[in-house]
Amino acid sequence: MASAAKSKNTVEIFSYIARDQKSSVVKGEIKAIEERIVLEQLKKMGLDPISITVKKVSVFEKLDVNVFDSVPPDAIYNFSRQLSVMLKAGVPLIDALESMLSKTINPLLNKTIKKIIEDISAGATLSNSLEKHPKVFDTMYINIIRAGESSGVLETVLFKLADFISYDLQLTNGIKQAIRYPMIVIGITVTVGFYAVAFILPRFSVLFSQTGIELPLPTRILLGIDTFLQNYSFYLMIGIAILAGLFFHFKRTKKGAIAWDRFKINAPVFGKIFKNMAISRFCHVLETLNRTGVPILESLTISSRSTGNSYVQHKLANTKSDVGLGHKIAKSLDKYGSDIFEAQQIKMIQVGEEAASLDDMLVEIALMVDNETQTRVRTLTSTLEPIITVIMGAMILVLALSIFLPIWDMYESLANN
Repeated sequence: MASAAKSKNTVEIFSYIARDQKSSVVKGEIKAIEERIVLEQLKKMGLDPISITVKKVSVFEKLDVNVFDSVPPDAIYNFSRQLSVMLKAGVPLIDALESMLSKTINPLLNKTIKKIIEDISAGATLSNSLEKHPKVFDTMYINIIRAGESSGVLETVLFKLADFISYDLQLTNGIKQAIRYPMIVIGITVTVGFYAVAFILPRFSVLFSQTGIELPLPTRILLGIDTFLQNYSFYLMIGIAILAGLFFHFKRTKKGAIAWDRFKINAPVFGKIFKNMAISRFCHVLETLNRTGVPILESLTISSRSTGNSYVQHKLANTKSDVGLGHKIAKSLDKYGSDIFEAQQIKMIQVGEEAASLDDMLVEIALMVDNETQTRVRTLTSTLEPIITVIMGAMILVLALSIFLPIWDMYESLANN
């Protein structure tokens, strides 16, 4: 009987040839993670196997999603929360997944759930099934699910995941709402300014040059910008495209991702928000995994990956290595993560370790950070609006002066003559 080697927990398509109870030859296909499961299913079907082989799947058959399809975070939130509730109520995993299939949900998520059901029916675990869909479920999500499966608290970690996603959605929507008005104002101002510099001011410049008056500084600056754009706009666009390409290439490297994420958490205005989000995720995930009995080193690994920040993850990886040598978490954080965690937060973790209440302290830190972040997001709009108003007023003033000052000078020259 032929068979092919395959990696553990990888679902394959097996083609089989067998004889039924009437000695007739039967052919078919079964999805399973190993040949043993195929043999069991054939036995249940009353078939005597002749041969079982792994079907070769082309690259095009493996591509199960359109590159333009995507699943919004709110759809993942609903999926996690519903699955958590049904598992907690004692509904079997496959039945729970099948109940979520609907034409009204996101098409890609609906298609993904169908494939997850097929994989689980073939003997795969939920985490390994999710791992096949990185476009839908990120690494943090999969690692937490895997930890929940290993510790037998899948419904608990799913509920926590839903909370994480909900929290991120609230913050993201708050930030978008805070910057929406300023971005619209800036966009309109820049568009009007470009139109004035490119089309209105040059027409006046012909009139100004005929009068022979000396143009004021704002007018000369804007005319210089217009001349530069006319002569070098092509090279400018090429230069911007090259710089953008180099930047995104650098950001995709490990060193570049760490450098960019380090800049993000230290940036003005938004830096503290990004840092707090990373700390909150770390504390929430570590508390959940540690409370459910996941080994501390595995919990630290998953928690560091859940931060969504390469620089923070890099620092916490050093912390994990230090904890692996027998040191306390607080001491390791003070050694490697003092630029991320505040002294008060590290002290709270230290107290939690000494009092055997680390989980409770992690919850307190996460709540403190969450409240601070929400306050910062709420005040972001009131902080940005006056700044944007001043910038917009200054730009309009420069445009107005560059046009009207020469006109006044021209009138004065004509009046004196």
